[in-house]
Amino acid sequence: MHLKILIFILVGVFSTSDPVTADQLHLENGDIITGKMIRMENQKLVFKTDYAGEISVDWEKIVKLITEDPIKVILSDGSFLEGFTGETVRNKMTLKTVKTEASAQFKLAEVKAINPADKPLVKIKVLANVGINQERGNTDTDKAHLDGEFSARTEKNRFILGGELNKEKDRGATSSEDWKAYGNYSHFLTEKWFFYALSLFEHDKFADLDLRSTLGGGAGYQFFESDTLNLYVSAGPGYVNEDFIEDEDQDFGVGQWVISYDQYFFDKTFQLFHNQNGYFKIANSSNWVIKTRQGIRFPIYKGLATTFQYRYDYDNEPSEDADKKWDSRLMFLIGWEFKN
Repeated sequence: MHLKILIFILVGVFSTSDPVTADQLHLENGDIITGKMIRMENQKLVFKTDYAGEISVDWEKIVKLITEDPIKVILSDGSFLEGFTGETVRNKMTLKTVKTEASAQFKLAEVKAINPADKPLVKIKVLANVGINQERGNTDTDKAHLDGEFSARTEKNRFILGGELNKEKDRGATSSEDWKAYGNYSHFLTEKWFFYALSLFEHDKFADLDLRSTLGGGAGYQFFESDTLNLYVSAGPGYVNEDFIEDEDQDFGVGQWVISYDQYFFDKTFQLFHNQNGYFKIANSSNWVIKTRQGIRFPIYKGLATTFQYRYDYDNEPSEDADKKWDSRLMFLIGWEFKN
């Protein structure tokens, strides 16, 4: 009789108990959120709750993180840890590692990522745009624009190849013809700092430029690099050789720079971008060239996008046979982008 009563009590206890298996987020304002920790990257922690689905929380707002399952942690110095969270104090994390069962304690500010998403060894990005305009009647013009860029990014290296072609005809006669091709290589010394080498080749028939060749190198700094925001600047010495159609050819040393920026807004509703490269002649700083491409891009569907782009190029000391120092063009483009 006593054995039956004991069994009944034990069954009742285990059937009604509700063990705590949820992860916990403790925020600096005192709130505690329970659910499932998914990952933390780019200073954003993704946390899944029963009542709101997946939410994103700024990492700096978190003072404690407690998880039931083992997690993978990458620290700011590049070290990698895997294990179970232990007793924790405010703004710190204790991790009992899986392999050695030793405990490691570190500040939350030292954490670079938790359970990062698997990334390909080489990140590929391909972008291509086309713009065509044809007018007939009182106006008889044809305009065509093509551009494309391929980039490959590994942990320590980045390769970029690209080009652009513009051609216009007015009543069958060519009124504008220019193209450029470029290649850049960057080697990252740290997460932010890199050395780079670049090459740029340009042709502009109506600026009397048969071929301008620019070679250069130097150092750069990657301020941001993510799916939504990218910004880097670089600068260093270079060499320019200009072959003109009519004017006298020349070559000289330069100081050159590159700026590259793009950023998505409002959950990737649109993207702003600005790309700039230029140089100034070392022996004569009044001789300088700047080329910019900026605009706004609207994603449509599965990589397709429309782009409004404004191009502005300025040469302070062009060929004597060139009509003006500057060229500008506002374009509407249809494009496609691929990322792995």
